[in-house]
Amino acid sequence: MTHRKLLAVFLLATLSCLAQSTPNAKPPAKATAPAASSSTASPALDLQALVKETEQVDMQRHKMGIFWWVPSEFWEAVGQQQGLDRDQIASVFQPFKNYNVFIIAVGTLGVGQASWADESEIKKNIVLRDQHGNTYKPLPEAPEDISPIVSLMHPVFKNMMGNFGEGMQFLVFPLKDGAGNIFADAHKSSEISLDVTGLMGTPTSTYTWKFPLTALSPPKYCPVGKERVEANWKYCPWHGNKLEDLSAAPGTAAPSAK
Repeated sequence: MTHRKLLAVFLLATLSCLAQSTPNAKPPAKATAPAASSSTASPALDLQALVKETEQVDMQRHKMGIFWWVPSEFWEAVGQQQGLDRDQIASVFQPFKNYNVFIIAVGTLGVGQASWADESEIKKNIVLRDQHGNTYKPLPEAPEDISPIVSLMHPVFKNMMGNFGEGMQFLVFPLKDGAGNIFADAHKSSEISLDVTGLMGTPTSTYTWKFPLTALSPPKYCPVGKERVEANWKYCPWHGNKLEDLSAAPGTAAPSAK
């Protein structure tokens, strides 16, 4: 049985991260590798960094769109951050690992509040595309194994966030392609895109996620200037050198790329 405490924790974390969301900007400010340390302990997962990396916010032509691909690791991280039982969290949210889950809100900005597109309108005008060009429509209904959780979240979003919360919709897509392969893996090199037709005031707006996710990967540094780089970057944006498998610990010497 789903515990409302878990849902409340999830929603509070979501509110916190949404409040601090900003559109992505590239390239980011340089962050250089810190000096070598004797400690080898892995840092705790930065939940806010994970949400910022997986959530995209777009504002144009009096429209506002929030497109959040929610990785399965998010559920576990929220619960652990709040000190909840690990096994309980895994049991409740395990079914979410079987799908690509998005939280999406698309609205027209007005005076005082926005007018939000309903679930059926969003589903009708959106497709998920994998790196090979295959497209996937949202599932007509949330599958039975996650529908109880989704059903409980909808009214809580509305109660906690009012008009904005009412506009947030859960869209569920398949996890695997026609050949049975997972096409969106947060830990492996790949990418997915959402094609949104008409809702954002343009014929088509496309939002892309590139993997692996930096928040879920070991730190990676440019061997030339020692700047920290994104896990999915192929080239350093400052030096132009190719980034190979650079998961060395901070301060570890690496050969310079010429």
